[in-house]
Amino acid sequence: MIFIVTGPVHSGKTTLLKNINQEMRRKELKIDGFLSESQWKGQEILGYDLLDLTEEKSYPFIRRSGEKNWDKIGPFYFIPETLALAKQIIKRAQNTDICVIDEVGPLELTGKGFWPELEGSLMRTHPHHLLVVRASILEKFLIRINRKDVRVFDVQDEYTSDEILKSLSFEQLRSRHS
Repeated sequence: MIFIVTGPVHSGKTTLLKNINQEMRRKELKIDGFLSESQWKGQEILGYDLLDLTEEKSYPFIRRSGEKNWDKIGPFYFIPETLALAKQIIKRAQNTDICVIDEVGPLELTGKGFWPELEGSLMRTHPHHLLVVRASILEKFLIRINRKDVRVFDVQDEYTSDEILKSLSFEQLRSRHS
């Protein structure tokens, strides 16, 4: 099953996933993956750090400046070492109940970034996936994955967190008994 949290830029998707991550750990679900935490200097966004959910460690991931040979989308460059780590985390998450990826973006829709690893992971029935996909690219992403077992949650809906937790718990129980 693929669960998607969607919404506009800076609408609270990562914060929602942080809270869900804590609750899933309390329920003793095995989770792995990463979050992309925005880094600011005053009112200006500098980029994003990757938070490894297993190691609970952050790494510089996306910045406004970089090398010409680095993957780039808009004004942002992907730091190659951290992008490689994101790919490793996706592979490592195959041994868990839930693989959390924040976020699938325009770079992945072009087949770059961590798309090859994520695509391979999505082809399996296990683990379940909890992904962040911006509202502006959600339709293109759904067409690209062409899957029926998808539930989409809007971060701006009042009960999104509770609904995701209920859905994840139900799917996990169902998986253990099949």
